[in-house]
Amino acid sequence: MTPRLRALVTASAVSAAATAGYLTARHSLRAELATVRHAACHDPLTGIHNRAGLTAAADTLITSAHTTGRPVAVVLVDLVGFKKVNDTHGHDAGDHILTTVAHRLTGIAGPAGIAARLGGDEFAVITTGPATRPDADKWLTGWLTHIHTRLTTPVTYHAHPLAVGATLGAVLAHPGHPAATWLYRADLAMYAARANRRTTAVYTATTDTPAMAAADRPRDLARPTSPLAAAPTTWRAA
Repeated sequence: MTPRLRALVTASAVSAAATAGYLTARHSLRAELATVRHAACHDPLTGIHNRAGLTAAADTLITSAHTTGRPVAVVLVDLVGFKKVNDTHGHDAGDHILTTVAHRLTGIAGPAGIAARLGGDEFAVITTGPATRPDADKWLTGWLTHIHTRLTTPVTYHAHPLAVGATLGAVLAHPGHPAATWLYRADLAMYAARANRRTTAVYTATTDTPAMAAADRPRDLARPTSPLAAAPTTWRAA
């Protein structure tokens, strides 16, 4: 092999190695970015969406569902009695309950819905109903009963049944307002259910009902700056 040919072969090998190294580094960077994005939008314990992931995905879900005529339910869930289980049986038992609830909500949401853990023992689920919008209220009432029954079924931990309760607040959502508005309204309904010692409540807008007392206002969800958020409110048991 001549010196010139040897140099060309060497340069080609170096170029191929550099290209392979670049592609490997780019693939690694993409994988790291995907991991970071996933971590930013998912709860580390349960693996389902966190608050940021829920908010990011909710608007698209609501809009796409309504193009097919399907109602969309935004449901917030507050577990009842979780702290007692945590204190009595330990944090491992508490974590088992949280992951089980997350798994159940994922099944409830279905492939087109979203399940999320908002923090602590608070969860959310956004799901779509059948394409019969005139019957949306009836569907939501029955759906809340199903969710409550599913979530309050005892969880087995080391052969022992552990039971928690749940308070649910819901609202039927539609495009035109951000997801934060619907989450806020579902949260208001959940607090109304709690204040009235009910397990579920649905939020609806009217023209003559006083606003919720300040003591019952949600602590974690900020009131959105939307014309919809300023409308008077009423509650109905589901």
